[in-house]
Amino acid sequence: MSSSTIRDATRRLVAPRRWPVACVLALVVASDYKFRLRANDQAVSGNADPFVLLEVGLYAFVACFLFLRFRPATRPRRADPLVYLAYAYAAVLVGSALYSPYYQLALVRAGQVLVVLALCRSIARHADAGAPHRIAHGYAILITGSVVFGVLVPFPRLPKQPDRFTWLYIHPVQSGAMLAIAVVLLAGYLLTHGLDRAGPRWPLPVYGVLFAICAAGLVATKTRGAVLGAIAGILVLVWTRWRGQRKVEVGVVLAVALIAIALTTSSAIESFFARGESVEQLSTLNSRTNLWAFAFDKIAEHPLYGFGLTSSRGLFLESIGLGGGHNAVINLLVDTGLVGLCVWLALLGCLLFTTHRLIRRTPPPLADRCVLLAVLFAMIVNSVFTEGLGAPANVLCTWLFVLVAWVGVLSRREAGP
Repeated sequence: MSSSTIRDATRRLVAPRRWPVACVLALVVASDYKFRLRANDQAVSGNADPFVLLEVGLYAFVACFLFLRFRPATRPRRADPLVYLAYAYAAVLVGSALYSPYYQLALVRAGQVLVVLALCRSIARHADAGAPHRIAHGYAILITGSVVFGVLVPFPRLPKQPDRFTWLYIHPVQSGAMLAIAVVLLAGYLLTHGLDRAGPRWPLPVYGVLFAICAAGLVATKTRGAVLGAIAGILVLVWTRWRGQRKVEVGVVLAVALIAIALTTSSAIESFFARGESVEQLSTLNSRTNLWAFAFDKIAEHPLYGFGLTSSRGLFLESIGLGGGHNAVINLLVDTGLVGLCVWLALLGCLLFTTHRLIRRTPPPLADRCVLLAVLFAMIVNSVFTEGLGAPANVLCTWLFVLVAWVGVLSRREAGP
């Protein structure tokens, strides 16, 4: 490939309308796409293989691009409470890395948090109103393509998940979390197709095909938390899409449809959520309750500031062989203590409140509001069973900051240039 071809490709990649999509997708691929199997204890030990270096390199590339394209402002700017809370949450995560027993991994994760925060603020300040929707559409294409790739090129399944769908060497819980967000986004564009919004607008059949592929992939992962999260997100979409009598009519039709589905496919639904596990496994939520009981004992030792970033992964691996808190709240309590949990809850609450208030603007960005609330609720529900929303360098954390940036773009559009 000639140098001129590389320059042309780079120029297209960093075009004003494309750099937010390219940067967000680069971070998602770097953090969540696994191209090899690796022992669970290798990450906390600080051993770096070529793929770890590639992940760090992609984050570094995004950081350098943002610094060179948008030089940091030396003069402070006015910001709303949501922005301050985003900075506070990032500061807590980065600060907790300084006293983590797994300092090598913690420092890398802290650097990744700073890159995601910088990207969030760059999008909010410099991207146009269509950028969040282009990010969502690009993400949907990435995940849909990943599902197709997983079907056409099946990789060896993980030893304990031989019948659960995924692609590459991604754990089904991670692929389920990625698919749940894609399903909710595509459902949002299907339901809000008639509403005015910025960004790309594809024909309804295209959204329908992409939705069907992602929904089939989500069900095939057999990730119960992600499925429940997607259902919650779609219900929020239905509730926020219409107003007044129309909302009641749609609610009645949806309730009748859900009852009919439950009555006709109850055995299939039961089989899906049981997933062939024993009564003992189901009673402990697949060993999660045992892990959480151990976690609460650890939390009592350092309740205020926790053990430091990534400690939940290392401590649980050493003690019971499971990495991570498998719950966002517990993960935060172990890593950052009550301080981190309070800041995180404040950030989520402020994001919900700010998004809800979008309805008061003239004209109200109804489509943006519906999609924002749906994705946020889907991630919150999923985080009952996985730690992603309360941990750095993963798709849920990245999308949390993308939602903050999305609200920032809408706020800047309302305020004017």
